[in-house]
Amino acid sequence: MNKAQRSLYRGVNKLNDIVKITIGPNGHNVIIDRHNGSPLITNDGVTIARQVELSDRHEKLGADVIKQASIKTNDEAGDGTTSAIVLATAIINHARRAIAWGHQPIAIKDALLVAAGRALEYLPEHTQHIHHYDDLVAVATNSCANSDDGALVAKALTKVGADGLVSLTTNKLGRTELQFTNGVKLPATVASPYFNDHELLDARFLVTDQMVKNIKELIPVLESCIRDQVPLVLVAPEYDPAVINALVLNRLKAGLQVVALCSDATDDIAVITNATLISPQNDLTLARATIEHCGHANQVLCHPQDLVVLTSQENPNLAAHLDRIKADLNNAPDDYHRTRLKERLANLTATAAVITVGCPTDAETMEKRLRIEDAVAATANAMRDGVVQGGGLTYRKIAKQLTGHDIGTRILKKSLPAIYRQICHNCHFNTQNCTVIDAATVIKSVIKNAVSAAAILLTTGAIISNAT
Repeated sequence: MNKAQRSLYRGVNKLNDIVKITIGPNGHNVIIDRHNGSPLITNDGVTIARQVELSDRHEKLGADVIKQASIKTNDEAGDGTTSAIVLATAIINHARRAIAWGHQPIAIKDALLVAAGRALEYLPEHTQHIHHYDDLVAVATNSCANSDDGALVAKALTKVGADGLVSLTTNKLGRTELQFTNGVKLPATVASPYFNDHELLDARFLVTDQMVKNIKELIPVLESCIRDQVPLVLVAPEYDPAVINALVLNRLKAGLQVVALCSDATDDIAVITNATLISPQNDLTLARATIEHCGHANQVLCHPQDLVVLTSQENPNLAAHLDRIKADLNNAPDDYHRTRLKERLANLTATAAVITVGCPTDAETMEKRLRIEDAVAATANAMRDGVVQGGGLTYRKIAKQLTGHDIGTRILKKSLPAIYRQICHNCHFNTQNCTVIDAATVIKSVIKNAVSAAAILLTTGAIISNAT
Protein backbone atom coordinates (compact mmCIF):
# COMPACT_ATOMS: atom_id res chain seq x y z
CA MET A 1 0.00 0.00 0.00
CA ASN A 2 1.48 3.33 -1.02
CA LYS A 3 1.39 6.72 0.69
CA ALA A 4 -1.54 8.03 -1.35
CA GLN A 5 -3.73 5.05 -0.44
CA ARG A 6 -2.88 5.36 3.26
CA SER A 7 -3.94 9.02 3.17
CA LEU A 8 -7.23 8.20 1.45
CA TYR A 9 -8.07 5.46 3.97
CA ARG A 10 -7.17 7.70 6.92
CA GLY A 11 -9.65 10.25 5.60
CA VAL A 12 -12.36 7.60 5.38
CA ASN A 13 -11.83 6.52 8.98
CA LYS A 14 -11.70 10.08 10.29
CA LEU A 15 -15.06 10.81 8.66
CA ASN A 16 -16.47 7.58 10.07
CA ASP A 17 -15.23 8.40 13.58
CA ILE A 18 -17.19 11.66 13.50
CA VAL A 19 -20.52 10.37 12.18
CA LYS A 20 -20.71 6.85 13.66
CA ILE A 21 -21.56 8.17 17.13
CA THR A 22 -24.92 9.40 15.77
CA ILE A 23 -26.27 6.06 14.54
CA GLY A 24 -29.23 4.45 16.26
CA PRO A 25 -32.01 5.76 18.51
CA ASN A 26 -29.53 6.55 21.31
CA GLY A 27 -26.91 8.09 19.05
CA HIS A 28 -25.25 11.34 20.07
CA ASN A 29 -25.62 14.70 18.39
CA VAL A 30 -22.83 16.63 16.73
CA ILE A 31 -22.57 20.42 17.02
CA ILE A 32 -21.55 22.21 13.83
CA ASP A 33 -19.95 25.63 14.01
CA ARG A 34 -21.54 27.84 11.36
CA HIS A 35 -19.65 31.10 10.96
CA ASN A 36 -22.65 32.97 9.55
CA GLY A 37 -25.29 31.78 11.99
CA SER A 38 -26.09 29.98 15.21
CA PRO A 39 -24.55 26.51 15.74
CA LEU A 40 -26.37 23.57 14.20
CA ILE A 41 -26.90 20.57 16.47
CA THR A 42 -27.89 17.40 14.63
CA ASN A 43 -27.48 13.65 14.38
CA ASP A 44 -28.29 13.58 10.66
CA GLY A 45 -25.42 11.71 9.04
CA VAL A 46 -25.45 13.38 5.65
CA THR A 47 -25.69 16.88 7.14
CA ILE A 48 -22.68 16.17 9.37
CA ALA A 49 -20.71 14.52 6.57
CA ARG A 50 -21.21 17.51 4.28
CA GLN A 51 -19.73 19.79 6.95
CA VAL A 52 -16.61 17.68 7.54
CA GLU A 53 -13.56 19.36 6.03
CA LEU A 54 -10.30 17.59 6.84
CA SER A 55 -7.18 19.75 6.96
CA ASP A 56 -5.11 17.23 5.01
CA ARG A 57 -6.14 17.58 1.36
CA HIS A 58 -5.33 13.97 0.54
CA GLU A 59 -7.33 12.64 3.49
CA LYS A 60 -10.16 14.93 2.45
CA LEU A 61 -10.31 13.25 -0.95
CA GLY A 62 -10.88 9.86 0.68
CA ALA A 63 -13.59 11.25 2.94
CA ASP A 64 -15.29 12.97 -0.01
CA VAL A 65 -15.61 9.71 -1.92
CA ILE A 66 -17.37 8.02 1.01
CA LYS A 67 -19.57 11.08 1.51
CA GLN A 68 -21.09 10.26 -1.86
CA ALA A 69 -22.50 7.02 -0.45
CA SER A 70 -24.24 9.01 2.28
CA ILE A 71 -25.52 11.71 -0.08
CA LYS A 72 -26.87 9.19 -2.61
CA THR A 73 -28.58 7.23 0.17
CA ASN A 74 -30.18 10.43 1.42
CA ASP A 75 -31.44 11.20 -2.10
CA GLU A 76 -32.91 7.73 -2.55
CA ALA A 77 -34.19 6.85 0.92
CA GLY A 78 -33.93 9.95 3.12
CA ASP A 79 -32.48 7.88 5.96
CA GLY A 80 -29.62 5.46 6.59
CA THR A 81 -27.01 8.08 5.74
CA THR A 82 -24.77 7.24 8.70
CA SER A 83 -25.18 3.51 8.08
CA ALA A 84 -23.83 3.99 4.54
CA ILE A 85 -20.64 5.57 5.90
CA VAL A 86 -20.21 2.94 8.62
CA LEU A 87 -20.64 0.10 6.12
CA ALA A 88 -18.39 1.66 3.48
CA THR A 89 -15.65 2.17 6.07
CA ALA A 90 -15.93 -1.42 7.29
CA ILE A 91 -15.67 -2.71 3.71
CA ILE A 92 -12.57 -0.63 3.04
CA ASN A 93 -10.84 -1.72 6.24
CA HIS A 94 -11.49 -5.42 5.56
CA ALA A 95 -10.49 -5.04 1.91
CA ARG A 96 -7.21 -3.38 2.90
CA ARG A 97 -6.24 -6.55 4.73
CA ALA A 98 -7.15 -8.63 1.72
CA ILE A 99 -5.00 -6.42 -0.52
CA ALA A 100 -2.12 -6.79 1.93
CA TRP A 101 -2.48 -10.57 1.58
CA GLY A 102 -2.05 -10.28 -2.19
CA HIS A 103 -5.58 -9.93 -3.62
CA GLN A 104 -5.89 -7.58 -6.58
CA PRO A 105 -8.00 -4.42 -6.01
CA ILE A 106 -9.82 -4.78 -9.35
CA ALA A 107 -10.78 -8.37 -8.54
CA ILE A 108 -12.01 -7.26 -5.09
CA LYS A 109 -14.08 -4.48 -6.63
CA ASP A 110 -15.78 -6.81 -9.10
CA ALA A 111 -16.38 -9.46 -6.45
CA LEU A 112 -17.87 -6.90 -4.04
CA LEU A 113 -20.37 -5.66 -6.60
CA VAL A 114 -21.48 -9.22 -7.32
CA ALA A 115 -21.76 -9.98 -3.59
CA ALA A 116 -23.86 -6.85 -3.04
CA GLY A 117 -26.27 -7.96 -5.74
CA ARG A 118 -26.62 -11.34 -4.06
CA ALA A 119 -27.11 -9.73 -0.65
CA LEU A 120 -29.97 -7.60 -1.98
CA GLU A 121 -31.68 -10.71 -3.33
CA TYR A 122 -32.19 -11.81 0.28
CA LEU A 123 -33.86 -8.54 1.29
CA PRO A 124 -37.43 -9.49 0.22
CA GLU A 125 -37.29 -12.46 2.62
CA HIS A 126 -37.02 -10.03 5.54
CA THR A 127 -39.53 -7.46 4.23
CA GLN A 128 -43.09 -7.06 5.42
CA HIS A 129 -45.62 -4.69 3.88
CA ILE A 130 -47.27 -2.14 6.13
CA HIS A 131 -50.94 -2.65 6.91
CA HIS A 132 -51.42 -0.68 10.11
CA TYR A 133 -51.10 2.93 11.20
CA ASP A 134 -49.06 1.80 14.21
CA ASP A 135 -46.38 0.48 11.85
CA LEU A 136 -46.08 3.92 10.24
CA VAL A 137 -45.72 5.47 13.68
CA ALA A 138 -43.00 2.96 14.55
CA VAL A 139 -40.97 3.72 11.40
CA ALA A 140 -41.29 7.48 11.83
CA THR A 141 -40.49 7.34 15.55
CA ASN A 142 -37.39 5.25 14.91
CA SER A 143 -36.17 7.77 12.35
CA CYS A 144 -36.82 10.98 14.29
CA ALA A 145 -36.32 9.49 17.79
CA ASN A 146 -39.45 11.13 19.18
CA SER A 147 -42.82 9.41 19.56
CA ASP A 148 -44.88 12.61 19.29
CA ASP A 149 -43.12 13.72 16.12
CA GLY A 150 -43.34 10.18 14.76
CA ALA A 151 -47.10 10.17 15.26
CA LEU A 152 -47.30 13.56 13.50
CA VAL A 153 -45.39 12.26 10.48
CA ALA A 154 -47.52 9.11 10.33
CA LYS A 155 -50.71 11.15 10.47
CA ALA A 156 -49.50 13.42 7.67
CA LEU A 157 -48.56 10.55 5.36
CA THR A 158 -51.72 8.61 6.14
CA LYS A 159 -53.63 11.62 4.81
CA VAL A 160 -51.54 12.58 1.75
CA GLY A 161 -50.15 9.16 0.82
CA ALA A 162 -46.61 8.02 0.07
CA ASP A 163 -46.39 10.22 -3.04
CA GLY A 164 -48.04 13.25 -1.45
CA LEU A 165 -46.20 16.42 -0.56
CA VAL A 166 -45.24 16.98 3.06
CA SER A 167 -43.80 20.47 3.43
CA LEU A 168 -41.70 21.49 6.44
CA THR A 169 -41.45 25.02 7.76
CA THR A 170 -40.29 26.56 11.04
CA ASN A 171 -41.99 28.93 13.45
CA LYS A 172 -41.14 31.02 16.48
CA LEU A 173 -44.06 29.71 18.56
CA GLY A 174 -42.11 26.92 20.24
CA ARG A 175 -44.45 24.10 19.17
CA THR A 176 -44.69 21.64 16.28
CA GLU A 177 -47.99 21.46 14.42
CA LEU A 178 -49.56 19.69 11.47
CA GLN A 179 -52.00 21.27 9.05
CA PHE A 180 -53.57 20.17 5.76
CA THR A 181 -54.23 22.42 2.82
CA ASN A 182 -57.69 22.38 1.23
CA GLY A 183 -58.22 22.24 -2.49
CA VAL A 184 -55.88 21.70 -5.40
CA LYS A 185 -53.12 24.29 -5.50
CA LEU A 186 -51.36 24.71 -8.84
CA PRO A 187 -48.55 27.05 -9.87
CA ALA A 188 -49.84 30.05 -11.84
CA THR A 189 -49.41 33.82 -11.89
CA VAL A 190 -51.89 36.45 -12.94
CA ALA A 191 -51.11 38.00 -16.31
CA SER A 192 -52.09 41.47 -15.08
CA PRO A 193 -52.65 43.18 -11.70
CA TYR A 194 -56.26 43.68 -12.81
CA PHE A 195 -56.81 39.93 -12.29
CA ASN A 196 -55.43 39.84 -8.74
CA ASP A 197 -57.12 38.25 -5.65
CA HIS A 198 -60.17 37.27 -7.62
CA GLU A 199 -62.63 34.58 -6.53
CA LEU A 200 -64.81 32.92 -9.13
CA LEU A 201 -67.74 30.54 -8.66
CA ASP A 202 -68.91 27.97 -11.21
CA ALA A 203 -66.08 28.96 -13.56
CA ARG A 204 -65.13 27.68 -17.01
CA PHE A 205 -61.49 26.93 -17.89
CA LEU A 206 -59.93 27.41 -21.32
CA VAL A 207 -56.42 25.90 -21.23
CA THR A 208 -53.75 25.99 -23.93
CA ASP A 209 -50.04 25.23 -24.04
CA GLN A 210 -49.51 27.83 -26.78
CA MET A 211 -48.98 31.58 -26.57
CA VAL A 212 -52.23 33.54 -26.98
CA LYS A 213 -51.43 35.99 -29.79
CA ASN A 214 -54.78 37.33 -30.92
CA ILE A 215 -57.97 38.22 -29.02
CA LYS A 216 -60.05 37.20 -32.06
CA GLU A 217 -59.17 33.56 -31.35
CA LEU A 218 -61.00 33.83 -28.02
CA ILE A 219 -64.18 35.52 -29.21
CA PRO A 220 -66.39 32.38 -29.57
CA VAL A 221 -65.62 31.29 -26.01
CA LEU A 222 -65.90 34.83 -24.62
CA GLU A 223 -69.33 35.30 -26.26
CA SER A 224 -70.56 31.98 -24.85
CA CYS A 225 -69.46 32.94 -21.33
CA ILE A 226 -71.10 36.38 -21.61
CA ARG A 227 -74.32 34.81 -22.88
CA ASP A 228 -74.39 32.18 -20.11
CA GLN A 229 -73.14 34.68 -17.50
CA VAL A 230 -70.39 32.37 -16.25
CA PRO A 231 -66.83 33.33 -15.28
CA LEU A 232 -63.92 32.34 -17.51
CA VAL A 233 -60.35 31.44 -16.49
CA LEU A 234 -57.80 31.49 -19.31
CA VAL A 235 -54.57 29.54 -18.76
CA ALA A 236 -51.60 29.78 -21.12
CA PRO A 237 -47.79 29.99 -20.89
CA GLU A 238 -47.83 33.61 -22.12
CA TYR A 239 -49.98 36.27 -23.81
CA ASP A 240 -49.44 39.05 -26.29
CA PRO A 241 -49.86 42.38 -24.41
CA ALA A 242 -52.67 43.37 -26.80
CA VAL A 243 -54.64 40.30 -25.70
CA ILE A 244 -54.32 41.25 -22.02
CA ASN A 245 -55.48 44.80 -22.76
CA ALA A 246 -58.51 43.50 -24.64
CA LEU A 247 -59.43 41.11 -21.82
CA VAL A 248 -59.21 43.88 -19.25
CA LEU A 249 -61.53 46.02 -21.41
CA ASN A 250 -63.99 43.10 -21.70
CA ARG A 251 -63.96 42.76 -17.96
CA LEU A 252 -64.49 46.45 -17.32
CA LYS A 253 -66.98 47.29 -20.10
CA ALA A 254 -68.76 44.04 -21.01
CA GLY A 255 -68.98 42.83 -17.42
CA LEU A 256 -67.28 39.51 -18.17
CA GLN A 257 -65.73 37.83 -15.15
CA VAL A 258 -62.45 36.82 -16.78
CA VAL A 259 -59.02 36.02 -15.35
CA ALA A 260 -55.91 35.39 -17.46
CA LEU A 261 -53.23 33.23 -15.83
CA CYS A 262 -49.71 32.39 -16.93
CA SER A 263 -48.66 28.83 -16.13
CA ASP A 264 -46.49 26.00 -17.43
CA ALA A 265 -48.68 23.48 -15.60
CA THR A 266 -51.23 23.47 -18.40
CA ASP A 267 -51.44 19.66 -18.55
CA ASP A 268 -52.24 19.42 -14.84
CA ILE A 269 -54.76 22.27 -14.88
CA ALA A 270 -56.53 20.79 -17.90
CA VAL A 271 -56.80 17.39 -16.18
CA ILE A 272 -58.00 18.71 -12.81
CA THR A 273 -60.70 20.89 -14.43
CA ASN A 274 -61.60 18.28 -17.05
CA ALA A 275 -60.77 20.69 -19.87
CA THR A 276 -59.55 19.70 -23.32
CA LEU A 277 -56.01 21.01 -23.68
CA ILE A 278 -55.84 23.27 -26.73
CA SER A 279 -52.63 22.01 -28.25
CA PRO A 280 -51.16 20.81 -31.54
CA GLN A 281 -50.79 17.40 -29.91
CA ASN A 282 -54.59 17.29 -29.73
CA ASP A 283 -54.90 18.75 -33.26
CA LEU A 284 -56.54 21.86 -31.81
CA THR A 285 -55.95 25.60 -32.11
CA LEU A 286 -57.50 28.47 -30.18
CA ALA A 287 -59.29 29.63 -33.31
CA ARG A 288 -61.22 26.34 -33.30
CA ALA A 289 -61.86 26.27 -29.53
CA THR A 290 -65.45 26.38 -28.28
CA ILE A 291 -67.19 26.32 -24.93
CA GLU A 292 -67.31 22.52 -25.29
CA HIS A 293 -63.53 22.39 -24.86
CA CYS A 294 -63.69 24.28 -21.57
CA GLY A 295 -63.29 22.70 -18.16
CA HIS A 296 -65.20 23.53 -14.99
CA ALA A 297 -64.58 24.28 -11.31
CA ASN A 298 -67.00 24.99 -8.51
CA GLN A 299 -64.73 27.59 -6.94
CA VAL A 300 -61.51 29.27 -8.07
CA LEU A 301 -59.13 31.41 -6.02
CA CYS A 302 -56.56 33.33 -8.06
CA HIS A 303 -53.61 34.33 -5.90
CA PRO A 304 -50.53 36.20 -7.15
CA GLN A 305 -48.40 33.01 -7.31
CA ASP A 306 -50.86 30.12 -7.42
CA LEU A 307 -54.27 28.93 -8.40
CA VAL A 308 -56.59 27.05 -6.01
CA VAL A 309 -59.28 24.95 -7.65
CA LEU A 310 -62.19 23.28 -5.88
CA THR A 311 -64.23 20.92 -8.00
CA SER A 312 -66.68 18.16 -7.15
CA GLN A 313 -66.87 16.46 -10.53
CA GLU A 314 -65.12 13.18 -11.23
CA ASN A 315 -62.42 13.16 -13.86
CA PRO A 316 -61.99 9.95 -15.86
CA ASN A 317 -58.51 11.00 -17.06
CA LEU A 318 -57.01 11.80 -13.65
CA ALA A 319 -55.91 8.25 -12.72
CA ALA A 320 -54.03 7.75 -15.99
CA HIS A 321 -52.43 11.19 -15.66
CA LEU A 322 -51.22 10.37 -12.12
CA ASP A 323 -49.77 7.07 -13.35
CA ARG A 324 -47.73 8.92 -15.96
CA ILE A 325 -46.35 11.32 -13.36
CA LYS A 326 -45.46 8.42 -11.03
CA ALA A 327 -43.59 6.75 -13.88
CA ASP A 328 -41.67 9.99 -14.45
CA LEU A 329 -40.96 10.14 -10.70
CA ASN A 330 -39.38 6.68 -10.76
CA ASN A 331 -37.09 7.79 -13.61
CA ALA A 332 -36.33 11.29 -12.27
CA PRO A 333 -32.62 12.14 -12.78
CA ASP A 334 -32.09 14.16 -9.60
CA ASP A 335 -33.58 15.46 -6.36
CA TYR A 336 -34.83 18.69 -7.97
CA HIS A 337 -36.98 16.85 -10.52
CA ARG A 338 -38.21 14.41 -7.87
CA THR A 339 -39.35 17.29 -5.70
CA ARG A 340 -41.17 18.96 -8.58
CA LEU A 341 -42.92 15.71 -9.53
CA LYS A 342 -43.91 15.08 -5.92
CA GLU A 343 -45.38 18.56 -5.78
CA ARG A 344 -47.41 17.82 -8.92
CA LEU A 345 -48.70 14.58 -7.42
CA ALA A 346 -49.64 16.34 -4.18
CA ASN A 347 -51.40 19.09 -6.12
CA LEU A 348 -53.41 16.71 -8.25
CA THR A 349 -54.41 14.45 -5.37
CA ALA A 350 -55.98 17.52 -3.77
CA THR A 351 -54.15 17.62 -0.46
CA ALA A 352 -50.80 18.45 1.07
CA ALA A 353 -49.51 18.37 4.62
CA VAL A 354 -47.56 21.19 6.24
CA ILE A 355 -45.53 20.41 9.37
CA THR A 356 -44.47 23.56 11.17
CA VAL A 357 -41.53 22.89 13.48
CA GLY A 358 -40.99 25.07 16.52
CA CYS A 359 -38.79 24.74 19.62
CA PRO A 360 -37.62 27.16 22.33
CA THR A 361 -34.28 27.77 20.57
CA ASP A 362 -33.29 28.06 16.90
CA ALA A 363 -30.67 25.33 17.30
CA GLU A 364 -33.21 22.84 18.61
CA THR A 365 -35.69 23.83 15.91
CA MET A 366 -33.22 23.08 13.12
CA GLU A 367 -32.17 19.80 14.76
CA LYS A 368 -35.78 18.67 15.04
CA ARG A 369 -36.57 19.72 11.49
CA LEU A 370 -33.74 17.56 10.12
CA ARG A 371 -34.99 14.59 12.14
CA ILE A 372 -38.54 15.03 10.86
CA GLU A 373 -37.34 15.38 7.26
CA ASP A 374 -35.61 12.00 7.60
CA ALA A 375 -38.72 10.51 9.19
CA VAL A 376 -40.97 11.72 6.37
CA ALA A 377 -38.72 10.18 3.71
CA ALA A 378 -38.22 6.90 5.59
CA THR A 379 -41.92 6.48 6.35
CA ALA A 380 -42.97 7.26 2.77
CA ASN A 381 -40.51 4.64 1.52
CA ALA A 382 -41.84 2.15 4.07
CA MET A 383 -45.35 2.71 2.74
CA ARG A 384 -44.16 1.96 -0.78
CA ASP A 385 -41.69 -0.89 -0.27
CA GLY A 386 -42.38 -2.34 3.18
CA VAL A 387 -40.35 -2.59 6.37
CA VAL A 388 -37.65 -4.76 7.92
CA GLN A 389 -36.39 -5.30 11.45
CA GLY A 390 -34.26 -2.35 12.54
CA GLY A 391 -31.41 -1.90 14.96
CA GLY A 392 -28.93 -3.19 12.38
CA LEU A 393 -30.35 -6.70 12.70
CA THR A 394 -31.39 -7.03 9.05
CA TYR A 395 -27.82 -6.32 7.91
CA ARG A 396 -26.67 -9.01 10.33
CA LYS A 397 -29.23 -11.52 9.06
CA ILE A 398 -28.28 -10.90 5.43
CA ALA A 399 -24.61 -11.37 6.35
CA LYS A 400 -25.41 -14.80 7.82
CA GLN A 401 -27.18 -15.80 4.60
CA LEU A 402 -24.24 -14.91 2.39
CA THR A 403 -22.37 -18.05 1.44
CA GLY A 404 -19.32 -18.54 -0.73
CA HIS A 405 -15.56 -18.35 -0.49
CA ASP A 406 -14.90 -15.60 -3.03
CA ILE A 407 -13.19 -12.51 -1.66
CA GLY A 408 -16.16 -10.18 -2.25
CA THR A 409 -18.57 -12.38 -0.28
CA ARG A 410 -16.10 -12.80 2.58
CA ILE A 411 -15.48 -9.04 2.87
CA LEU A 412 -19.18 -8.10 2.72
CA LYS A 413 -20.11 -10.87 5.17
CA LYS A 414 -17.64 -9.45 7.70
CA SER A 415 -18.61 -5.83 7.04
CA LEU A 416 -22.43 -5.89 7.21
CA PRO A 417 -22.61 -6.54 11.00
CA ALA A 418 -20.59 -3.33 11.61
CA ILE A 419 -23.83 -1.33 11.59
CA TYR A 420 -25.40 -3.59 14.23
CA ARG A 421 -22.28 -3.44 16.40
CA GLN A 422 -22.09 0.35 16.23
CA ILE A 423 -25.76 0.72 17.21
CA CYS A 424 -25.19 -1.64 20.15
CA HIS A 425 -22.17 0.39 21.18
CA ASN A 426 -24.09 3.68 21.03
CA CYS A 427 -27.02 2.18 22.95
CA HIS A 428 -24.76 0.46 25.50
CA PHE A 429 -26.84 -2.70 25.30
CA ASN A 430 -27.53 -5.62 22.97
CA THR A 431 -30.33 -4.98 20.48
CA GLN A 432 -30.96 -8.65 19.74
CA ASN A 433 -34.61 -8.37 20.80
CA CYS A 434 -35.07 -4.99 19.11
CA THR A 435 -38.64 -4.15 18.05
CA VAL A 436 -37.60 -1.16 15.91
CA ILE A 437 -38.47 -1.33 12.20
CA ASP A 438 -36.81 0.36 9.22
CA ALA A 439 -37.90 0.99 5.65
CA ALA A 440 -36.65 -1.74 3.30
CA THR A 441 -35.63 1.00 0.84
CA VAL A 442 -33.09 2.25 3.37
CA ILE A 443 -31.37 -1.14 3.63
CA LYS A 444 -31.24 -1.47 -0.14
CA SER A 445 -29.77 2.00 -0.66
CA VAL A 446 -27.20 1.61 2.12
CA ILE A 447 -25.81 -1.67 0.79
CA LYS A 448 -25.77 -0.58 -2.84
CA ASN A 449 -24.19 2.83 -2.28
CA ALA A 450 -21.71 1.82 0.42
CA VAL A 451 -20.35 -1.03 -1.71
CA SER A 452 -20.15 1.21 -4.78
CA ALA A 453 -18.21 3.99 -2.99
CA ALA A 454 -15.88 1.59 -1.21
CA ALA A 455 -15.19 -0.45 -4.32
CA ILE A 456 -14.18 2.55 -6.41
CA LEU A 457 -11.89 3.88 -3.67
CA LEU A 458 -10.14 0.52 -3.36
CA THR A 459 -9.05 0.71 -6.99
CA THR A 460 -7.49 4.18 -6.53
CA GLY A 461 -3.70 4.05 -6.33
CA ALA A 462 -2.53 7.62 -6.84
CA ILE A 463 -3.47 11.24 -6.12
CA ILE A 464 -2.97 14.23 -8.41
CA SER A 465 -3.16 17.43 -6.42
CA ASN A 466 -2.57 21.04 -7.40
CA ALA A 467 -2.01 22.08 -3.79
CA THR A 468 1.12 24.17 -3.23
